[in-house]
Amino acid sequence: MDKHVKNGIFRRDARGRLIAYTGGFSVVFPYEAANKEKWAFRCWHSDVNNSKRRYEIISEAIQKTRLDFLCDFEYIEKGINVEGKVYPTTRMRWIDGITIKDYICRNRNSKQLLVALADKFLKMTRDLHNLSLAHGDLQHGNILISNNLQLYLVDYDSFYCPELKGEADNVTGLPDYQHPSRSTNKFVSEKLDYFSELIIYLSILAIAENPSLIDKYKVEDADRLLFCKEDYSDIKNAQIYKDIYSLGNDYQDMLAVLEEYLMHNRIDDLLPFEGLLLHRKISFFASATKVVRNTQQIKIEWNVPFDTEVLLCKGGDKDAKKCERKGSLSTTLTQNTTFELSIKMPDGQVIKKEIAIKVFDECKLEFTADKYYVFPTIPVKLSWKVENAKRVWLDDEEMSPFGTRVIEPKRMTTCVLSAEDEFGKKEKRIEIGMLPIPQIKTLLVPTPNIVNNLSITIKQPRYYANVSFPDVAIGMVDTEIPKVPSLKDIGLNIELSPPFPRFNLKRSIKNVFNHITKK
Repeated sequence: MDKHVKNGIFRRDARGRLIAYTGGFSVVFPYEAANKEKWAFRCWHSDVNNSKRRYEIISEAIQKTRLDFLCDFEYIEKGINVEGKVYPTTRMRWIDGITIKDYICRNRNSKQLLVALADKFLKMTRDLHNLSLAHGDLQHGNILISNNLQLYLVDYDSFYCPELKGEADNVTGLPDYQHPSRSTNKFVSEKLDYFSELIIYLSILAIAENPSLIDKYKVEDADRLLFCKEDYSDIKNAQIYKDIYSLGNDYQDMLAVLEEYLMHNRIDDLLPFEGLLLHRKISFFASATKVVRNTQQIKIEWNVPFDTEVLLCKGGDKDAKKCERKGSLSTTLTQNTTFELSIKMPDGQVIKKEIAIKVFDECKLEFTADKYYVFPTIPVKLSWKVENAKRVWLDDEEMSPFGTRVIEPKRMTTCVLSAEDEFGKKEKRIEIGMLPIPQIKTLLVPTPNIVNNLSITIKQPRYYANVSFPDVAIGMVDTEIPKVPSLKDIGLNIELSPPFPRFNLKRSIKNVFNHITKK
């Protein structure tokens, strides 16, 4: 039998019976060692698969880590003799204290104490992660706070260390603290606690910010903190999600990590929440992720809001360059490039963020017509040439990048050539205008009705006896020709062919008399 236990004094109740705490597979008896230290002696009342090897490995791992929140723990192969048969046992240092849930409820009105508790809890999880350890059943009953406010983890049945990698996961834990896929998880790993850690950390800080949540969700009477397993099936519509979301940006970031956790179907896909929270606080972005080759300026900006080493590496560069925690870089690119920002965390973890920039040639459109103004139905030839396009359309009909088409527009027409490249759609338009058809109206020119009203009166001469012959006195009669307006005067310019000969009345009469007198 374990001599350490054999020489100890077991606790008894008022009736003198041994005080015992019974679990699913074992029973625990508190006792006081010879040096007055308090311990817990544990015996199994049911067989546990491969328990001997597991507890030997766990005992060695805990003793080797020397973490102040892990209690002294030792596996004793020959721990107890029961009716002549020897059974293995374990013993663990007994912690006088209260559960983390009781501590939270008692100090609900002290934001300072609860924030300090959250910080201690976060440090504890980081220490576990650095050594690839996991408790395996992280919940309020297995986290104790001693009288000197020291945090302790107890109950190591589901404890994980790297030496146990590949073993079956036979512990599901309290459902209110576990990821929904924990029940189907096959193998143990250092990721067993990631979900539980976030639930506990977020609950502590939410109660520190709003103590009334304890009464609203009846925390003191429940076997949980703020979240229950039903919330995880539709987290964004859960009332506790809405209450915590209203507390501010930091809480919204933690809820975003919780949402991300619940999107995974395997706990092996989870990452530590503290790294994800810091990852969310680090900004690293580009003005565009698609740029035009050699011409479009791109700006890379970053901001790491905590004191750490920051390195920036541009794709193609051999070495990363140390840079300020906040800065920017402007450049043009000739080929696809990936920028990588490396941030070394206080715990030694390195967070890397990447931005992949793709480089493309912008499409070019040429679109012409051989005529831009035509009479209706007159053919028009359209020609186009498009470079660097994924697809090309002419008036919504997909076409090849090069071609011609003849159209016969009947009215004013707009032709649209459009093309799609990596940056969207571009288009060019051609408007074909219509010329009016000439309309000739019949011009009726009246035929002039020329009436000759000219009258010539020739008075015959009278002869008197007292006039000696052959003297003849001829008296000329002036005849006035009525004035007729010319064709030009009435607005007509008409030439007659052959032209009328010029007519002079006086000259004609003289010619007549000359002819008479000559005879």
